[in-house]
Amino acid sequence: MSLQHTPPRGATKKSGKGRPQMEEEGPTEASASVTAMAQEDPPKKIKGGKKWEMEDLKIFLAAEMKTCLAAEMKTFSEKFQKSLDTFKVDFRAEMLVTVQQMFENWKRTREEEVKDQMEVMEARLVSVETKAQIEVDPIRQELDQHRIAITELEKCAMTSAETVNQLLTENQRLTNMVSKLNDKCIDLEGRQRRKNLRIVGVKEGREKEMGTRDFVADLLHTVLKLDHKPLLGRAHRAQRRRTQDDGHPRQIIVKVLQDHEFDEIMKKSVRSGQLFFEGERFSIYRDYSTEVFKKRMLFNETKRILKSVPDLKYSLLYPARLRVTYNSNVFFFTEHEKALEYAKVVGNVPTD
Repeated sequence: MSLQHTPPRGATKKSGKGRPQMEEEGPTEASASVTAMAQEDPPKKIKGGKKWEMEDLKIFLAAEMKTCLAAEMKTFSEKFQKSLDTFKVDFRAEMLVTVQQMFENWKRTREEEVKDQMEVMEARLVSVETKAQIEVDPIRQELDQHRIAITELEKCAMTSAETVNQLLTENQRLTNMVSKLNDKCIDLEGRQRRKNLRIVGVKEGREKEMGTRDFVADLLHTVLKLDHKPLLGRAHRAQRRRTQDDGHPRQIIVKVLQDHEFDEIMKKSVRSGQLFFEGERFSIYRDYSTEVFKKRMLFNETKRILKSVPDLKYSLLYPARLRVTYNSNVFFFTEHEKALEYAKVVGNVPTD
């Protein structure tokens, strides 16, 4: 029985570009021994002197074939593993080269595209910059004009501020001066009226027979019981329109020439209390300027409250200064609000 050797299935050999192919090799030792045994004539006897039979030969060959195939398979597996490892290394290198080439191609393409896009964008930017420059130039010129105008306005404002400060200082100085002059005028007017009297309540027409000055001199001498008639300068009614019903007769203003006579008239008029002439009540007051009279009028409510407080004395000094003597203490008030508060405290008047 003869067997011919054929290459085992699965054996590979390398081809181009690292791809594994089946190797073509000669017969192995195991296949050679099997072939030699098959070419020999089967023995005529076996152990015990018996002849070989066909079935025994099949079993023997099957066992030998199995052993040979196992060895062949092991050798084939080792060679295939080596070929596979070599293929993996070659394939990885080939893939790496391919990927690098693809990346370089993609990179080159993208660089060209980006370059083209950058050129387009640069052209657009140049166009936009040109247009913006054309539009911005008038605005810049206008801003420069505004800047110059603002600078001039700031200079004018600084100059105006300095001028205003000077005017404010001058105005304050003039205000203080006017206030002082006003006080001086009021003081001068008060000094001029220092010996003037105002007689209130004497009916109109009583002075026509003898004249106003003589009438007033006789009136003061008779009512106040003076030692002699006072020496008067000028006497006249107040300069206002006369009323038709004569309900409120005009006041008589008279100037006393002698200081001692003026003082005597004022003292006796205060001591006499109520004064009457021909059955009609009248009053005698000092003649004050309008400003002084208004300031003194503000203390009327205070004087009314203080008048009801026992053991309290007060007097309204010139021009408008209230003097209060109470419990051996002397107080002076130039502001009517504070004077009113003090009067309400000492007079037990409830506050609002």
